[in-house]
Amino acid sequence: MPRSALVHEHELICNPVFCARVRMAFTRVAREVLSQQGDPGSPGNQLRVSLARSVLNPPDLTAHGMAPVIASDPEISAAADAGRVDGQADSAQSAVTDELILAAVRNAWDLTAGVNPQNET
Repeated sequence: MPRSALVHEHELICNPVFCARVRMAFTRVAREVLSQQGDPGSPGNQLRVSLARSVLNPPDLTAHGMAPVIASDPEISAAADAGRVDGQADSAQSAVTDELILAAVRNAWDLTAGVNPQNET
């Protein structure tokens, strides 16, 4: 019986190497956000900047952090599934490139920050 994608995504967030890579991708994007803060009056800017500051000051570096958000990204999940080899614990996370992780973090930034695109003008 095949396992569900949800189980595979959970396995991905339990992989400490994947979590570390996601943590570093969030750190890199947080630095980008803070260096390009943009117009303080633009909708969602305060939320984006607040997320960036909290990412750079995590309370617990051993937690899964934002890994679940990224593991559930369709492109991340598909790449991990394509590279998964039974019996090789690191195969799924190894199949996910840094570029895919960074793109997923950038794509999830507003969602993670709580920016509601319906309220954007």
